[in-house]
Amino acid sequence: AFAEAAGDTFTLMIYLCGTDLESRAGMATSDLTEMVKSGVVKNGDLTIYIQTGGTSRWQTSGIASRKAERWTLSKSGLKQQESLGSVNMGDDVALQDFLEYGFENFPADRYGLIMWDHGGGSVSGYGYDETNTLSGSMDLAEIDKALTNAGVKFDFIGFDACLMATAETALMLNDHADYMIASEETEPGIGWYYTNQKGKLQYINKI
Repeated sequence: AFAEAAGDTFTLMIYLCGTDLESRAGMATSDLTEMVKSGVVKNGDLTIYIQTGGTSRWQTSGIASRKAERWTLSKSGLKQQESLGSVNMGDDVALQDFLEYGFENFPADRYGLIMWDHGGGSVSGYGYDETNTLSGSMDLAEIDKALTNAGVKFDFIGFDACLMATAETALMLNDHADYMIASEETEPGIGWYYTNQKGKLQYINKI
């Protein structure tokens, strides 16, 4: 929709850190399924590029547990680009590498970024990797560092995570995106709707 409206090519990057939301309840799988069923990829104008990881057990057949993998979404489903092995997705270096790979391999006129996981806003930042729990979450300074080093401005950056809509988050993103999409409140674990069909809500919050 973004690419078609502007007549430009568009790459949407989704950093999907599954954590316990996936290992306990398959909620990252639920959103991946919605993405595949959405039918949004119809031609070469839109690329959806996804990195999975950060969980001890993926409940999606074909996605490796305890490893990070990169995918693109096509009309027929997910297509693997590469397997990275063990990666701490709660680390800013991992986020930076994900972004740089996307810019290099899926160049476009415009870009969007969605970061999926737990969130703690200005206090504790975004996400954590269930396979590297001692490393903690990625704070706002670390997110800023990854975005700065990657060096490309986004049309929007969205947090499919709890509590990220704070003034401090918006100020940090000011140089990196035209728009921020985030929630002031806790989110259901099932996250955003990635299709137009609203399914059954699962009220396990992400915080």
